[in-house]
Amino acid sequence: MEIVIVGTGNVAHCFGHLLKLHGHQISQVVSRNKEHAQELGEMLHAPFTDDVRDIYMEADVYLLAVSDDAIPELNNQLRLGRRIVAHTAGAVPLSAISGISTNTGVLYPLQSIRKEIKTYPVIPIMLEAANDEVLKRLQALAQSISSRIEITNSVQRMQYHLTAVLCNNFTNHLIAQAKAYCEKQQLDFTLLQPIIKETFDRLEKYPPEMVQTGPAIRQDETTMSLHRDLLADEKHLQLVYQVMSDSINQFHQR
Repeated sequence: MEIVIVGTGNVAHCFGHLLKLHGHQISQVVSRNKEHAQELGEMLHAPFTDDVRDIYMEADVYLLAVSDDAIPELNNQLRLGRRIVAHTAGAVPLSAISGISTNTGVLYPLQSIRKEIKTYPVIPIMLEAANDEVLKRLQALAQSISSRIEITNSVQRMQYHLTAVLCNNFTNHLIAQAKAYCEKQQLDFTLLQPIIKETFDRLEKYPPEMVQTGPAIRQDETTMSLHRDLLADEKHLQLVYQVMSDSINQFHQR
């Protein structure tokens, strides 16, 4: 298929490289930032522009791989008639691009993606479409780059997005907090890397509720009190510790 990519962020880089790798033609890269458009366009050997008025009008699919905040502006500016247009956001409804085309859809990659990392993991793709014909075309496109395809509605996709934030964003932030605490206390953070790896390796074999460990599930108030004392000068982290401990305890009590 001929694809126009609007956007130059992490998802645009990922989809651009994967689509090109699997035989699709990137017909154009569009971005408000001309330097970014040129950078990605040259990587994909595709024409580029920083003006949506110069958008190529003969593509099969137009992928809007932009930030959530940029979608309303595109919906007001871009008019593509009956051409297939799909956004890639997890927390934006399909209806948000209804002004651009009558044939709209969503290809949301349920994965943490960084453009600096060129070895892409398995990327489940959540699909939604305004009609069966668009769904058929987007399914073919998604199946060419992923083995995990799920058809969802906007509410379900938002729920998947929420759980992805819990699983990925929040856990990564907790690890960042642990690293910052180690640095402040002059501890060696690398000693924690094996337990971090083990935490996630277990989840490939066991459900998370079966492998929970720690003082909260044991209701070990003595240890938790000592931990809270260690965080006396870190009030925000102390609060996070207490909320997480209470959540673990209540979850397993149920």
